[in-house]
Amino acid sequence: MINKFFVVNKQKLGFVFTLLLLVLMMLPTQAQYRQLNAKLDPEGTLLPSSVSSSSNTSSLQEKTIEWLSSAEVQADAPVKQKMKKTVYLTFDDGPSKLTGKVLDILQDSNIKATFFVLGEHVTRYPELISRLHEEGHAIGNHTYNHNYDELYKGFSPFWNQIKQTEAEIQRVIGVRTSLVRAPGGTAGHFDNTYFSLMKQAGYQVIDWNIDSGDSRGRNVPAGDIIRQATENISNDQVVVLMHDGGGHEETIKALPAIISKYRAQGYNFDILTPEQESVQFKVTQSAKSLKRVQPSQAWIATHIVPNAGIFTQSKDLILQVGRMETKLQSSEYRVVEGKIMVPVRLTMERLGGRVTWDQEHKLAAIDMNSVSLQIDMATGKWITMRTDKQEQINNISVTMRGGTMWAPLRELLQSTGHSTQSIHMNEQERRIKTY
Repeated sequence: MINKFFVVNKQKLGFVFTLLLLVLMMLPTQAQYRQLNAKLDPEGTLLPSSVSSSSNTSSLQEKTIEWLSSAEVQADAPVKQKMKKTVYLTFDDGPSKLTGKVLDILQDSNIKATFFVLGEHVTRYPELISRLHEEGHAIGNHTYNHNYDELYKGFSPFWNQIKQTEAEIQRVIGVRTSLVRAPGGTAGHFDNTYFSLMKQAGYQVIDWNIDSGDSRGRNVPAGDIIRQATENISNDQVVVLMHDGGGHEETIKALPAIISKYRAQGYNFDILTPEQESVQFKVTQSAKSLKRVQPSQAWIATHIVPNAGIFTQSKDLILQVGRMETKLQSSEYRVVEGKIMVPVRLTMERLGGRVTWDQEHKLAAIDMNSVSLQIDMATGKWITMRTDKQEQINNISVTMRGGTMWAPLRELLQSTGHSTQSIHMNEQERRIKTY
């Protein structure tokens, strides 16, 4: 029995040993392994056998370096950040007697908004346009009279109203705006010609993705406006349509609650700018089918092409004052005879200063850090007071445009204790650094 056990297992062991021997014979030797490995690039691709051993080594090193570099670049490539939730409150058809109340609510909430204004109302309420600008809100063009029959019978009449309103805005605050909103929105009104020519001319046409519904009838209740403006929001970038024209008292009542609800949902508030991607409606079939007179190539060459230069040649102005940095958009300052002119209140408040205006005596008082500056509009006299009681008096001319005081930037900075250290300019911006 025992002899039989050993005989059977001896046969099995012999079979296993034979198999192991065959496997070992099939494996490459160490030298063969090195030779095979030298013919492979880092990705395991077989290199041409005609390449010499030294060439193989060099080629392999180059490919390895190239591969590692690619991996490093990929690792260092910036991860696309998710855009923060932002809501852009926009108001159409103003300014009106209600606009001041809107501005009071926004100021109390420390929020900036965008106002698309009508040219005929700019003429009627220039002081409100000045206040909009000085308080840091964005101003957009909403045509001159909002007359659909005139605006949408052809592009030329629409263009004329845009330019007319643009001139009124510039007359009041000294700057142009490239932001445009079509009355009633572009849906059903704009065809490809409208969109194309406005873009060629340098304008940014902006619709909305949330309609508060405050213009769907007379005296829409505030509760309905709140619900329409804030419920079922799925976008991280929200452009809300509201109105501050006459007859929209309910919108004023709804505004504080709208602000509170967006804040509760984690939204930030901001103004629209030309650099952003526009929210635009698609061209509808009804707009395509309208039989409208198309502008001639001669008209386009005369009006559209030169207009683009108004905006594309402008640069943003970056002010770096100590640790504070702020930006004035190209539409928020002017260059006059080689001098950069800025709106006093807007500039100083963005730099952290405090500005008050004495209407009776035409005096602007600026407090910034340890310096107080008083500007007398009537005489052009600038009086600077420092904490050490040192007084400095200069005579520097300032201008008023539509209730906004404009002053030369260099003198304004120097008078508040900031001497210019460097000025740099590139295709996108002017950058001024001070001590």
